[in-house]
Order: sequence, then structure tokens, then C-alpha cells
Amino acid sequence: MLHKIPDEIIRVGCNMEEYLYLKDLEQRKIYLSREISSLDDEDGINEYLSDIGQIIKFIIDINDQDRKLPPEDRKPIKIYINSPGGNVSEGFPLVSAIELSKTPVYTINIGTWASMAFLIGIAGHKRFALPHTEFLLHEGQLFTVGTVGSVQDTVDFNKRYKEEVIKTHILKHSKMVSEEYDATSRRENYMLPKDALKYGFIDEIVDNIDTIL
Repeated sequence: MLHKIPDEIIRVGCNMEEYLYLKDLEQRKIYLSREISSLDDEDGINEYLSDIGQIIKFIIDINDQDRKLPPEDRKPIKIYINSPGGNVSEGFPLVSAIELSKTPVYTINIGTWASMAFLIGIAGHKRFALPHTEFLLHEGQLFTVGTVGSVQDTVDFNKRYKEEVIKTHILKHSKMVSEEYDATSRRENYMLPKDALKYGFIDEIVDNIDTIL
């Protein structure tokens, strides 16, 4: 359970970056600002645990803390995102945590929502974007090696995942219809905030900083 942490306690043994991070957590604010790495990548494990895994744990802990409160009385969690995206398998557990959270989760584009970061961002219960941000929705890339049979199995599974998970997720969290998704999913679909707002990928373009504090 997260409680208010006295400044004098936080400062003991903390550098300024750690201090500010703990203060953000206390205010239910967290940042996703790097690539979402694969757990198959040895260098990516710590990045995953320090970002995606940590955010999931944070959402669970807040829901545990709030479980006696009705959702409408809960203080929102705010996730500020500036990420080029990354591995879908590691990113979608965070999508699930956001969607399942009874405590509202707000997602804010403070730079770029690209690829998997786009899929995470649109899952927010409320979605915001700063005026000069960008969005990228695309099919993603697949690199695989192995026998002809194993490569084909991987390709077949990825096609199924794209149709049953990614497409369903995008249509659920937007105004985009199936035909529009099918027509655009095979290309690099870059969007400005006004485009993302038009398609219902965000709810508001921020014109007052107080909105996302």
C-alpha cells in the first residue's frame, strides 16, 4: 500500500532522480519513456522490469490500496508516454492491466506513441496528447529464424494475433471501423493529434497544462 512519504525519509540515500521518481509515484504519476524490450534480449530484461513490469505492479498496488473505494471516488493513475514502441508480447500485459484497473488510468502522449506504445496509450480510460506530438499505427515487424515449418508456424500465429488481438483492441478503443483498419494496417500510418482525435484514439488535445497535472 502506498502512503505519503515524508521528504526527509525519501532524501536519505536517494539521489535527485530517485527522489523525484518516488514523489511522482506518491502522486500516482509514472513515465514510460523508452523502448519496450523483449525478454529474449538479455540487455532488455532490466529495462522491462524497470518499466513495463514496474508499471503493472504499480497499477495493481494502487487498485489494492483503493479497493474499498468506488471507482468514481478514486484518484486517477497518470502514465506519461514517449516511446518508439517495441515488443508486442511484453507490451500487451500492460494493456491488460490498464483495461482491468478499476482505478482510472489516464494516458498522456508527451512525445511519441509509436507501434506498441500506441497500443498501450489508447487503452487509457482517458487519453490526452500535447499539441506537438505524433502517433504511429502500423503492422509491425517480424524477424524469425528456424526451419521452414517453424517459420511458417510463427507467421501463422502472428497473423492470428494481429487479427484477434491487435485489430480487436484498436477497434475497441477508437472510432475506426474494420474496413478502415484493414486498408491502413499494412502501411506506416502517421498521425498528428488532430488525426488521433478524429479517429477516437485520444479524447483531448491538451490546451491547459493543469489538465494533465
